[in-house]
Amino acid sequence: MTLTGSYVDATEAETYFENSPLAITFLDSEYLEWYLQEATRHIDDLPLAGIKYEYDQDRAFPRYIDDMVVGDADQNAVVPDLVIRACMEEAIAIYAEQAAGGTSRSTLQEAGVASYQIPGIISETFRPGSGSASQMGLQSSSSYRLLSKYIARSVPIR
Repeated sequence: MTLTGSYVDATEAETYFENSPLAITFLDSEYLEWYLQEATRHIDDLPLAGIKYEYDQDRAFPRYIDDMVVGDADQNAVVPDLVIRACMEEAIAIYAEQAAGGTSRSTLQEAGVASYQIPGIISETFRPGSGSASQMGLQSSSSYRLLSKYIARSVPIR
């Protein structure tokens, strides 16, 4: 599958994460654009409310929800700021997951691990339903919160 762009470019990500000490290696990654494209794909794969603004557009946003254009404050057909922020948060979460070697809490929870322990150091028990499955596949809980108003809660069956 070839990715065709992102909601965010590297320059926007650099500005957004400018003062974040957590983002230093993320921004230096030679794969920064890939992480942003992958984050965009995660967002576009969500069960979103409404329909695309133009039926043949590559991305899921901008879109119509309840016959209103979801865009900026003036209802211009642009990608909403919440989606742009969610894309950047999701990209850095994907990066962090890979940097951790796939041993993050969400990876363990998705694998069915209920608890783990390193004797004398740490013991952790996971609450059922608290992994990324409850975030509809998003790695970032921040992204999920930012996008929650755009996610369809139910769809009609025809």
